[in-house]
Amino acid sequence: MKKLVLTFALFSTFLSLKADVVFQSFVVGDDFGIGNFLEWVTVEEIDNDIFKIEKSTDGGDFVEIGEVKGIGNSADEQKYTFLDLNARKGRSLYRIRQVDVGGDQSFSHTVVVNKESENKFMVARIINPLNSSSVELQIDAIEDVELKYSIRDMKGDVLQEETMFANAGLSNIVFDLKAYADGPYKLALVAGDEEEMITIRKSSNDSAKPPVASKN
Repeated sequence: MKKLVLTFALFSTFLSLKADVVFQSFVVGDDFGIGNFLEWVTVEEIDNDIFKIEKSTDGGDFVEIGEVKGIGNSADEQKYTFLDLNARKGRSLYRIRQVDVGGDQSFSHTVVVNKESENKFMVARIINPLNSSSVELQIDAIEDVELKYSIRDMKGDVLQEETMFANAGLSNIVFDLKAYADGPYKLALVAGDEEEMITIRKSSNDSAKPPVASKN
């Protein structure tokens, strides 16, 4: 079963065309499960404003798919990451366009990521409850899919499990926590060999903040 576990990747060294930002390396994760994972490292930045991530399927036409704010000025090593959640099965080409505060820009070399599996769904939004009785997740299905969802304890034992048919697009799932004691729980969503796991903490303390979720 496919898990959301970050795998190690190989490094390739390159320099930017502009001396204001010096890249040390670029890391490519072949397949992060929910998308293509990119990481790059700079060893020097002068008036760096932003990194714009560009993507292509043919190596000729690139489109911007996201951006990461630069540190600005630094003589130390800085690490940056980006996760392309819209990556489809097959080959994708990426490059990073670095833009400084004056508008000058430079490009990294192009890197290739081969995604071996197609995403069937993703968690688009976690709706924190006003109390601890329930948690609502908004799911974005790439295609019509049968989705199993469950509440598990931290050992992984299933406490409650349901199945739904999600149409392509957005669907909401409500996890009822009223019957469970305060503490951490895992919300699991499975479609075929694809699994996403969200960790939440239930608290009956009225003064406590609503449960905050994180991906495992």
